[in-house]
Amino acid sequence: MNHMKEALRLMENLYAVERLVAAMEKEPKHYGTEELLYANEVHTLKMVAQQEGITQKELTDKMFRTKGATSVMIKKLEKKGLIVRGEDEKDARVFRLYLTEKGKRVHQFHLEYDEKVIGQWMEELDFSQEEIAGTNHVLEKYIRYVEEWMGKKQALGDGNP
Repeated sequence: MNHMKEALRLMENLYAVERLVAAMEKEPKHYGTEELLYANEVHTLKMVAQQEGITQKELTDKMFRTKGATSVMIKKLEKKGLIVRGEDEKDARVFRLYLTEKGKRVHQFHLEYDEKVIGQWMEELDFSQEEIAGTNHVLEKYIRYVEEWMGKKQALGDGNP
């Protein structure tokens, strides 16, 4: 198979993964709390946990969401008692996001859940370390390229990706 056919096959596989992930994310789960949470809620918590004090704008950019979608998500997570907003020390117009104790518990449960499920998948699929590393290398290179391409596209005023 030639190089272009393999590249197109890679893209089709990425689209298939996207569809599968979207289908899995439609089902809410209990992440160590009474209430059901959706994957995009716990992934938002993960981003806040990784960057305590992240601003709403930074979260919008990192999650590739609109300002409105981020605002709605933050309000949901605040209402559920998972995050709080804190005023920036230098600029009162800026609010920084932090996990509450409940949010930290959910985040930890999510990490443990992912490790368990992904560990099970890896065992059943029997991938070698080299296969995983090679796949990660290709995907990370692709992600960096697309992020740069999207940034250039926005800077040129070619639309909002």
